[in-house]
Amino acid sequence: MATVKERLRAGETIAVCNPDYPTPRMVEFIGTLGFDAIFIDCEHASTDFALVEELARAARGVGLAAVVRPWSNEEGLVNRYLSCGVDGVQTPHVQSRAAAAAIIDGMSRWEGDHTTRLVVAMIESEAAIADLPEMLKIDEIDVFYIGAVDLAQSMGLKGNPGHPRVRAAVDAAIEAIAGAGRAAGMNVQDDLDAVTRYRGLGLRWINVHLKTFVSRGTRSFIDTVRAPL
Repeated sequence: MATVKERLRAGETIAVCNPDYPTPRMVEFIGTLGFDAIFIDCEHASTDFALVEELARAARGVGLAAVVRPWSNEEGLVNRYLSCGVDGVQTPHVQSRAAAAAIIDGMSRWEGDHTTRLVVAMIESEAAIADLPEMLKIDEIDVFYIGAVDLAQSMGLKGNPGHPRVRAAVDAAIEAIAGAGRAAGMNVQDDLDAVTRYRGLGLRWINVHLKTFVSRGTRSFIDTVRAPL
């Protein structure tokens, strides 16, 4: 069976789930839903190394790839997560080709075969967008992931990733990545209805929060329970 990395290289679209409240049992449940990978957030969540290892083990058991986001791109930290058994890393705040190349160089000193691991580089600022054409030349990066929330902040629009200027920048970045024959990624947040449009632009690594589905279903249920008879 092809790995997620191989499927990306073959041009497939990958569905990624952020468990939000990660436990091994939650990961096993997600594995029954049809997703291809889970996203383990260690930048904005309290997930520790021991839990990352357990989550990665659970993911392997149900055929999911496990990708972790560290809180920094320091070589020792990234490689320690790789040693926890994850299938790849989602590196935050990659501002330039030089920064991206340094991440790949650091991973090359990991004790295992780093070439089998996914590398998802997060493009989260105007500076990163400006240097994106150069970063796209780095073959070792599997996914160029647009972080719309931080991009909005870098544009002076903190808390407003839906602003037309931000949306235009996101759309242009996705098209540039896809146009270079590379894989573009993004978290669609709660904008599930826009997935088809983003796929049309070339988005192929599509991340969504599990709590988005829970919230939608809950609202419908509560409305039904509270509705007058």
